Amino acid sequence: MNITFAAPVNEYQNFNKFCLYAYLKDSNYHKLEDRSKLITFKKGTYIYQPPANQGYIYQIVSGAVKLGSYTETGTEFVHDIIHTGDYFGNLKYLNNQFFEFSKTLVSTTIRVYNLDFFKEIVPQDPFLAEWFMSYLVKRWCQSEKKIKIIKEKDPVLKIKSLRTLYKVKIIDAENEEYSLYDLLTQQELGDIAGASRQTISLAQKL
Repeated sequence: MNITFAAPVNEYQNFNKFCLYAYLKDSNYHKLEDRSKLITFKKGTYIYQPPANQGYIYQIVSGAVKLGSYTETGTEFVHDIIHTGDYFGNLKYLNNQFFEFSKTLVSTTIRVYNLDFFKEIVPQDPFLAEWFMSYLVKRWCQSEKKIKIIKEKDPVLKIKSLRTLYKVKIIDAENEEYSLYDLLTQQELGDIAGASRQTISLAQKL
């Protein structure tokens, strides 16, 4: 084994500010640069689409990304919006039942980790295992919030909830600042809220 992890220090105890790359670099893993790389994608660029066989986990360094899938007729729909500090990708535990696409909302810088490397180091380090479990729970809670929005019958309340959920300032790869909510189209908001684009349009005018 070539992995030598340093003991967690205070700066890592707040998972909201945790950066996997910084932690691994401080842990002196000497092959880190061979297992990860930094890539900048232009606005509106697909990071991956099925049936591409992705072998990576992605960390958003700056920018924002929409995740989605496809209807039976092949139409795209969005099911999640993520931004700086978030991780995404196919962990390959679903027996090829993974049909997600990812696409940038603004110019976005992403750190890409080799999937086998990621799946090896996280279980081996108790701190990383706890961090990753915490991160998964956070994403799970965000999914529950979206389910609540979908169940809300009043379209105006749907919009209010979406604004609250995505009231986030983000910085793109060119250091430009945006409001995440303002980047989303009516169709994307409708996909997330379980409503038609027309319903979202009318609710935004009220």
